[in-house]
Amino acid sequence: MKRNLLPAALLLSVLVLTGMGLVMTYSGSAFVTRDPWFFAKRQWAYAAAAALGMAVAVVVPVGVYRRAAYPLYALALGVLVLVLVPGVGHSVRGAARWLRLGPVHVQGGELLKMALVCFLAMSLAKKGPKMLLFRVGIVPHLLLPGVAVALLLAEPDFGTAVLAVAVTGALLFVGGARAAYLVGLLVLAVPLGLHAITSSPYRLRRLVAFLDPWSHRQGAGYQVVESLIALGSGKLGGTGVGHGTAKLHFLPDAHTDFVLALIGQEWGFIGVSVAVLCFVTIAVAGFGVAARQTDPFCRYLAAGLTTTLVLQAVINVFVTLGIVPTKGMGLPFVSYGGSSLLVSCWMAGMLLQLALRGTTPNQ
Repeated sequence: MKRNLLPAALLLSVLVLTGMGLVMTYSGSAFVTRDPWFFAKRQWAYAAAAALGMAVAVVVPVGVYRRAAYPLYALALGVLVLVLVPGVGHSVRGAARWLRLGPVHVQGGELLKMALVCFLAMSLAKKGPKMLLFRVGIVPHLLLPGVAVALLLAEPDFGTAVLAVAVTGALLFVGGARAAYLVGLLVLAVPLGLHAITSSPYRLRRLVAFLDPWSHRQGAGYQVVESLIALGSGKLGGTGVGHGTAKLHFLPDAHTDFVLALIGQEWGFIGVSVAVLCFVTIAVAGFGVAARQTDPFCRYLAAGLTTTLVLQAVINVFVTLGIVPTKGMGLPFVSYGGSSLLVSCWMAGMLLQLALRGTTPNQ
């Protein structure tokens, strides 16, 4: 993709996805509450704040993130600790993921995504050639991100924990860590991941249901089955916006985790293809921005931001299609949720800033 097209491609993709999200939030939630506009009005307010945040992020010099990388990560860890404090954290369905600030609920895992990328970009840039050493390139990036992963699992937020591990591994690879070390860590992570799943009855049920969701249609496989039915019923052009049936108490979380299934039913294969194409565009443009950076911090920052946004989308799409077990992870820019939309748009603004400034960062 040509360099002068990168900012426009990024911005257009984000706007299309956010617009789809605003439409589908109303369509998917109008039957959930007495006020059909309850969630839609909140998402429109979040979108206005997110647009302002993205505009601010475009003009914030990269040097600000360089200097704030470690304090921002410490702040994210602090929020993850606070959400676990009874009376401070807000729980939904047994998961304590939100920090209540008056009428606003801040999701600690969302803040961590951006903070982790800034922290890793700064750490990798500082270490440079020393990344080849295990005690320098691997150990610090096991300990500090490991603390965040442990806190996420305590909430529990298994999906964001998996995302944090994957982003850390990807940036270590980009940063020059030895492949042998990374392969060894991957081999070690597999049994640890299996233990995390099998030690939790809830996660184990989801894994069993994933292997054969139709046999568990009335139990843990219910969401996946209804998601596949919704996708299949949309065919090529969909039933039309507002005319889907999955949201009529058949598919739970139709405006959040499974919004893509609702898009598939109401917009059809065409609508799903548009959403996927937007994320492919973000991936191509974002990694293109990273490849053009001469400053190591900026290169790792762009690569980390792109990986975080795109990988989260891939996981959500795979869950919707039943390719991976169900986990609570929304579709960036599209799923309902203020914290997710605000952080996703801010990260997109950071990418736009790097794309517009070229290869020479503002200090």
